[in-house]
Amino acid sequence: MNVQKIIVKIIALFSVVRGYNLIVLILAQYLAALFIFAPEVSHRQLLTNPRLDGLILCSILCVAAGYIINNFYDLEKDELKRPLQVYLQKQVSQGFKLTVYIVLNAFALLLAALISWKVFIFFLVYQFLVWFYSHKINRFALIKNFYLVIIRVMPFFALLVYFDNFTFNLALHATFLTILLLITDIVKDLSSQKADLIYSYDSIPIKYGIDFTKVLISCLIITELIIGFIIVMKNDVGAMKYFFIASNIAFTLILFTIWRIKTMQGYKILHYFFKGMIVAGVFSIVLIEINPLTLQTIAQNFNKRIN
Repeated sequence: MNVQKIIVKIIALFSVVRGYNLIVLILAQYLAALFIFAPEVSHRQLLTNPRLDGLILCSILCVAAGYIINNFYDLEKDELKRPLQVYLQKQVSQGFKLTVYIVLNAFALLLAALISWKVFIFFLVYQFLVWFYSHKINRFALIKNFYLVIIRVMPFFALLVYFDNFTFNLALHATFLTILLLITDIVKDLSSQKADLIYSYDSIPIKYGIDFTKVLISCLIITELIIGFIIVMKNDVGAMKYFFIASNIAFTLILFTIWRIKTMQGYKILHYFFKGMIVAGVFSIVLIEINPLTLQTIAQNFNKRIN
């Protein structure tokens, strides 16, 4: 095998495990640990904590394995939705994907066992739930959406188990993220109706209709508006409040424009917009303690760790 083929396979595997999503998840977990779960602990202490590193690595390995098994089951359906991406992913055989899936899960469980038996049980259950989603649940409308969102926020529950620090502020952030993920997933169903119909996947738009789907999205958006307003009024998230203000403005506009969207392309654009909101929310976590001294301290701690 020449170098070019190896590079292509690496890129293909990176696409299968959604490497870009994994990078965002790593950043989100570290920032959540620093600014939300344990704001009273020094940044240096957290960033040099091998148990926290191990916990986040377990999450990343399990999520990567989850993307692989989901790709394994949904490859034909994805070929209609993302033909170019699937063409690249087919450069890696299904057998090799399964091998990597098993290795990633096994290594994650081994690492979890070294951290604590609670962490081991948590990720063992998580791995089963991910497999069960790909094997059964993803064909059932509405149930799959709620189920998938639970799976997506579970890596953050791992941090909750580790820090054992549940507060009202944390509950607000968790609820906002969960609902935003749910909205994003439902909008994705609107944009993939053709593929879902062909491969007999039940989705909310197909089973309950587009109008019902838009009503559901509207209700979720109104809930987000309320949560965002509460967070801003509490005024204990620093400059991150500007993210919630901007989000509420965007939600208000979408609340009125979503009923005018009729095309699959329009739904795709809306889906990407919500994904962008999620990424923006991750980066805005640093704004909770935004001041020059805090940012300088974080940068110094990263430099010390690297050196």
